[in-house]
Amino acid sequence: MNWGTKLIIALALFMAFIITLSVKMIFSSEDALIEKDYYEQGLNYNQKYDARQLAITDSVVPEINVNEDGLTIHFIRPAVCRLNLKRLANSRMDTIITRNTNEDFQVQIMKNELASGPWMLAIDYIIDNKNYLFEQEIIMP
Repeated sequence: MNWGTKLIIALALFMAFIITLSVKMIFSSEDALIEKDYYEQGLNYNQKYDARQLAITDSVVPEINVNEDGLTIHFIRPAVCRLNLKRLANSRMDTIITRNTNEDFQVQIMKNELASGPWMLAIDYIIDNKNYLFEQEIIMP
């Protein structure tokens, strides 16, 4: 076998590889986007930014505590909150939890409600009729 034949075989294998990747990309239903409505969220980015900054300005940033029992979020005052938990590795595990604080101004998520591993936690909460937002990455044990 001379070098010309080897070159043709190498080119044919490379072309088959590229065609395989192209077909897989075209027929794949999975998308790596974190959000389906990323365009609308981009338009509303200023509202989210303002809510994050207002939480810092008003000193109402919640305290996050992750331990063996689960997740505890402590607020300064009574709050109504919506927890948006996203699993970046598997979007099918994403969940939204709506809760009110208890008498200790806490929201507790038990260990059995969330799988262990990394989560992106976004808390939309209302205190004294003001909307706030807090985001943090947590790792459940």
